[in-house]
Amino acid sequence: MKETPLTGEILVRDVMTSPVIELSEEATAADAAQQMAKYRISSVLVMRGNEPVGIVTKRDLVEKVVAKDLKPSEVKLRDVMSSPIITVSPEATIEDAMRTMNKLNVSRLVVAYRGRIAGIISMKDILKFTPDIIEIVREQLRIRGIVRRPEPYYEGYCDSCGEWSDMLLRVDDSFLCEECRLESGRETVE
Repeated sequence: MKETPLTGEILVRDVMTSPVIELSEEATAADAAQQMAKYRISSVLVMRGNEPVGIVTKRDLVEKVVAKDLKPSEVKLRDVMSSPIITVSPEATIEDAMRTMNKLNVSRLVVAYRGRIAGIISMKDILKFTPDIIEIVREQLRIRGIVRRPEPYYEGYCDSCGEWSDMLLRVDDSFLCEECRLESGRETVE
């Protein structure tokens, strides 16, 4: 991971996958699957000449080809691609990319710089940094003197619903399962 000198923000360019595998819209679903397997990737960019017009993901292949029992060697990418492509700048923060993905309900964005494709960023790319981010937050809390002690879970029957749970917590004078704690709004441990 490259750190930007001024802000310390993680940028799209720091986590994107590059280069992008491109296939013609005339290529088949079988061609896309072969490229995904060969390069161990989950999407290919669909091109019309030199212009990107869509993206095909593993999910597209499963839902639009396999689930419909179509023959992958006969299905053209133009018929199964997701379009239009959604782009993000390589200079955007990963938070901006995540907000865009969440808002548009997509799991990847095409990274474009000056009208050219620079890469693809997926939720999987961003999630690779989650353990590091959690460790940074823990360290900041420790520095501030905020110590969060782990909750002591117990196994047994919930005093409220009577169901077996391995996540019982002592609340007031009862042992409650997670569901009963959420329903009652009583999350604090004695």
